Amino acid sequence: MYPSIWGIELYYVFWGAALWGMIWQTENRAVRKYGLTDDDARSVLAWSMCGVFIGAPMGSYINKAAASGELACGFSSLINAGLSSGPAFIVGGLFGLYKLRKKGLSVGRFADAAAIPTAFMIFVGRWGCFLQGCCAGLPTSSRFGVRFPFSPGVPRWPSQIFESAAGLVIGLLLVVIERYRAARGMTFRGAVLLPLFLALYGPYRIFFDLLRSGNGFFDLSIARYSGLIATVTGIFWLIRTYFSKAENSDK
Repeated sequence: MYPSIWGIELYYVFWGAALWGMIWQTENRAVRKYGLTDDDARSVLAWSMCGVFIGAPMGSYINKAAASGELACGFSSLINAGLSSGPAFIVGGLFGLYKLRKKGLSVGRFADAAAIPTAFMIFVGRWGCFLQGCCAGLPTSSRFGVRFPFSPGVPRWPSQIFESAAGLVIGLLLVVIERYRAARGMTFRGAVLLPLFLALYGPYRIFFDLLRSGNGFFDLSIARYSGLIATVTGIFWLIRTYFSKAENSDK
């Protein structure tokens, strides 16, 4: 592992690049592909990012407090608790939804604009976790095990790489679906790409958390709660979009 180069923490480099790329691509797609104005796209993104920066430490703080049985009070305890991606997505999404509703903008259009950049953000960002050695899995005797600095001599599941791969596969699938829809001239009254992302990414968070926590399948952690919320939200969102009746310009 190489957590830092020349004193620079690679965790922050990778996640900073991933987050910046997601914001830039979402704004670009929202304006060029989905008809939002620059000001509207930036306003919604700003609110979403505020939610992300609130949800990430809160989720990790609650998870650690639940695991230890101790609730440490104070702002410093919250800041030093670490970051959790699932709650960050949920709170960021709620903040963005609020702003979209307040401005009277299409939730579906902005959601689909953000779906592919979000998937690729996970693909890039989780490599920062891998190089840092955080979010590693349980000890394993598998040949896929990796030795991390905090656990020398004990191979562990590289769960960060698994999640990065999941983000890449889901992102590529969404690209194919978006291009297929464009080629067929298909439009929907609701979102398709982001609900599909949630419906696919959620089960990953539920099942692959077993490689990290070692808890029983029905022992819900913050990661699994987030995965469950994402899965249910994505499925019901897709159902709602489907029954909103697709309009095909070819017909």
